[in-house]
Amino acid sequence: MAQYADIVSIDAPFEAASGSRVDLTIRVKNTYSAPIAIRVAATLEYGAPPYPGAVIPVDWANVDAGVTWPYSGYFYMPGQKVTVRAKSFWYGADGVWYADDEMTKAVNLASVGSPNISDFRIADFTKV
Repeated sequence: MAQYADIVSIDAPFEAASGSRVDLTIRVKNTYSAPIAIRVAATLEYGAPPYPGAVIPVDWANVDAGVTWPYSGYFYMPGQKVTVRAKSFWYGADGVWYADDEMTKAVNLASVGSPNISDFRIADFTKV
């Protein structure tokens, strides 16, 4: 459990097709007794580091005590399974962001089904 910025969940699909946009929501609860600024970041772990990050357009908010705040973002699915690693931070009175909590969630690569006979086309051509 985190000190002040507890990650409650990462909402993302179980699987996604390669190249598709994957929407995610990271929910963080302020466990402090007063409002504080909370920030999130998410990296996509696959292949070799350095790992790219998910796009989270609004990655911080002033969150009231006891409130769970949703941070929405997205990434484009690579050609392999991804582990989304979310991290939370809280802003101290000294002007420093402090790392607090961490959570992961796997997004599997959707399997491509067998082609149907209707997926094949015969090209028209003329013999000269």
